[in-house]
Amino acid sequence: MKPLAIKNSWVLVTGASTGLGRASALRLAASYQAKPLIVGRRLDNLRELQTEIDERFNVPCEIIVADQREIEGREKIAAKVAELQVTAALLVAGMTSVGSFDAGRADTYAEVIETNILGFTDLLARLIAIFREQPFESSVIAVSSLAGETSVPFQAVYGASKAYVSTLMRALSVELAGDGSECWVFCTRWNRHRHGCPQRFEVGEVGFDGR
Repeated sequence: MKPLAIKNSWVLVTGASTGLGRASALRLAASYQAKPLIVGRRLDNLRELQTEIDERFNVPCEIIVADQREIEGREKIAAKVAELQVTAALLVAGMTSVGSFDAGRADTYAEVIETNILGFTDLLARLIAIFREQPFESSVIAVSSLAGETSVPFQAVYGASKAYVSTLMRALSVELAGDGSECWVFCTRWNRHRHGCPQRFEVGEVGFDGR
């Protein structure tokens, strides 16, 4: 599978307000000269990131304030993706939960499931439908976690949600083969989220080509 050329193309980045999403948007602009379409719930953070991308890299960047858990947010994201003819999507948005498995945490578990499974699945389906209609190749990359590849005590619901993401994306990578739209997934370690991009993203091994 050859890397997808994204130079001067729009790339959707969800979860861009902080952490890995923010670092990934910066990396896309710096290393690939791609135009980030950044999504998050915090307008002030997104505006700060947009300004940094413009000042450091002179690359166009647009903002969508949206919550992946809400259908209105997913509709807003999909509409902008279609309008800008986005080439690729990096789906970073997610929610974690840490603590003993307990009935008293049901509301937190519901938020994790709504974000990492229900909202993610609906947004992914909308993006793939758009990409299939475009006259050029496209790619969706979802960020999962090693927590979804093994048993993680005290993060059971989060780990289960990431196992879902990984399984779904691996199945779609086969289902969409030869369709002009590709699905990838890569897993990160928790401690890399706070400091920047995973190494594989930094060195361009996740399916993108900046040439």
